Amino acid sequence: MKSSWIAKSIAFDGKVRIIFMDNTHLLQEIFNRRNMSPVMMEALGRTVSAAGLIAGLLKDPQHMSLKIRTSSAGLNIFADADATGNVRGYLSEEWSHLPTDRVSLGEIIGSRGTMHVVQETGMNRMFTGITDMPYANITDDISHYYGQSEQTPTWVTLNICIDHQKQRVTSSRGMLAQLLPGGYPGLMQQVKETVGRSDFMLGSHQQYEAHHELLPSLPGGGAILETKSLQWYCECSKEMLCGLLLSLEREELINFVLQAEPAEVVCNHCGETYEFSPTEIQNLLNTSQGR
Repeated sequence: MKSSWIAKSIAFDGKVRIIFMDNTHLLQEIFNRRNMSPVMMEALGRTVSAAGLIAGLLKDPQHMSLKIRTSSAGLNIFADADATGNVRGYLSEEWSHLPTDRVSLGEIIGSRGTMHVVQETGMNRMFTGITDMPYANITDDISHYYGQSEQTPTWVTLNICIDHQKQRVTSSRGMLAQLLPGGYPGLMQQVKETVGRSDFMLGSHQQYEAHHELLPSLPGGGAILETKSLQWYCECSKEMLCGLLLSLEREELINFVLQAEPAEVVCNHCGETYEFSPTEIQNLLNTSQGR
């Protein structure tokens, strides 16, 4: 399967909900949009992957936003996802100034890191949960969030393999397990020892067809309930970024027109570049002057 996907399933006689995910291609697309250091790729990769797993818990038209505020001033991580599998993630601008060869993700998150989850549950109702990040690694902190904020025993595991020399995502897989009514505390340990150690999570980088090849990983009458694709999605557009272009000094915009040079505007969220021709810039100048 060449797309990224999540698969919703139940196992252990209906007592455990398990979300499987392979977002290898999604992460590669994200990393292709910007130049990133290894620690930036680790931070964004884990956050986007966590959001992708949470998307498996949503029902249409629900969506969620995940924000990680680290102990380091201005170094924040953002991700959004919705029930249809649209996912977006980005780092705050301050990350580009970080001496990343001398710090680890754990050091950046630090002892004062916090996780903010905002979920729109429908009918314009919002739920916001905020927890600390005692593990400072994002993955275990998501499990901690669900245990603290939603009182739901949850285990999240990620296996992201990146060839940093080639900036290539070799494999990225994840799993989120939650106890359902009737599930006893010791059952989560069984999940970790069986499904968590399955070929899907720890095995080779072979491609899986989510609709049937995961079944051997599901003990106790397990079944795949639903699969859906994960795809990168940003709401930016050329029209939306006109305001950013007009934030430049008027003399600078006039200079683009006089020199017959296009101007490029980059979306801070996704890295998409939009080019404005001299004619388009002149039209924007005329419109703004008439206001």
